[in-house]
Amino acid sequence: MTRIKQGSIQKKEPRSVIRVYPQGLRESVISFPNNTMNQQQATIESERCLQCYDSPCTVACPTHIDIPTFIGMIRSGNVIGAAEVVKTSNALANTCGKICPEEIFCQSVCTRAKQDSPIQIRELHFYATQMESRKGFSRLKVFSTIDGAVAVIGAGPAGLSCAFELTKLGHKVDVYEKDGIGGVPRNSIPSFRLANDELESDTNFLSRFFKTRKEDVNARLFEEIRHHHKAIFLAVGLGVDRPIGIPGERLKGVLPVLQFLHKAKIQPSVLSIGDRVVIIGGGNVSLDAAATAKRLGAESVVLIYRRSESEMRVWKSELNEARRQGVEIRFLTNPVAIVGKSEISGVMCRHTRLSKEKDESGRRVPVELKGSDFVIDADTVIVAIGQSVEAEWLEGFERTENGYVKVNKNFHTSVSGVFAGGDMVAGEGTIVQAVANGKQAAHTIHEHVSKKLR
Repeated sequence: MTRIKQGSIQKKEPRSVIRVYPQGLRESVISFPNNTMNQQQATIESERCLQCYDSPCTVACPTHIDIPTFIGMIRSGNVIGAAEVVKTSNALANTCGKICPEEIFCQSVCTRAKQDSPIQIRELHFYATQMESRKGFSRLKVFSTIDGAVAVIGAGPAGLSCAFELTKLGHKVDVYEKDGIGGVPRNSIPSFRLANDELESDTNFLSRFFKTRKEDVNARLFEEIRHHHKAIFLAVGLGVDRPIGIPGERLKGVLPVLQFLHKAKIQPSVLSIGDRVVIIGGGNVSLDAAATAKRLGAESVVLIYRRSESEMRVWKSELNEARRQGVEIRFLTNPVAIVGKSEISGVMCRHTRLSKEKDESGRRVPVELKGSDFVIDADTVIVAIGQSVEAEWLEGFERTENGYVKVNKNFHTSVSGVFAGGDMVAGEGTIVQAVANGKQAAHTIHEHVSKKLR
């Protein structure tokens, strides 16, 4: 196996694929892993769009981008206009154009697929926003303003989306964020999936619409914010990795997945993980960790999951990519202890089978098989079994059974005038779903504030 230097990131080469175009034209197109298209490729692809009158792609998009309209603009050469259509609906337009799982949203219902293959909607989306970013943002529209300000706590996808939409609705917005704006895309999504400049294309654009206050919110500051604002939107996300609860998880060499991904993104050269890495988990975050470990030079990367592949709630494209990178996935395998003295030497596992009983998620419950214990050697173990809300000042809020902040259909929490959205109310989801969440919440907040001002 070819080894790469510890801390370096392996580059992927573009691959050639054959696509079928209108009028029987077969053409070889370079399909880049980073979704980039040139003008000719974008024009050819846009001409394949059937411009459906009912646009099922728009309905399937969580932010309801007018997809036929922006594709039509690309076809006519109005790329800036296409980008404006996208950004009107999706605050993190460039980010979602790069990493949105189109396989489960817009492209999954593309009518063109009945003829040959679905339109590469995400790639066209990314082409338009990238071109607009390079040419300079469109002029800012002056929005009318409403008396009183709204506070947004947390500058991840949901918070940024809510702040942007509230601004369009006429509100002055203060965004509170102790770190740089961007949330999960900035801190946890690997650079090979989303480069910093691609995220900054969005954050630089959005930051012009509101005031960002770099403060760490605590109980005292939260009460001050409530006193000085007409309403508050909480979007603090899930900041703490859940412990796995097995012997040895405190040994040196055991890393929570968010900590691992953050270090890999900002300081890959000082992150030493050894040759053998074991990932414990079965979601998209665990696949990110596995692919990142491979790119950091690990000889062996094994992902263990206690259920079967059909129970994994992951995007097939990410699962296939992990396998292509050489990640070994062991299903029906449950970790029972992390082995080692001062440092880890491996993970003791036990085979499982799936019972007929189902849990609250609707998936079959795994049952351990006695006498099936074995050890997987490891230099590093990365735990990726989920995250929880970390803010202590949220103790007074009503929670769900899973520990998330409870909201009603209008995103209103149990505290008057305080709304919430994103992962902290729904659990781990996609970036585009968080953006849609923030956008929807902004309209209910607008109605709430408007009633108070009457």
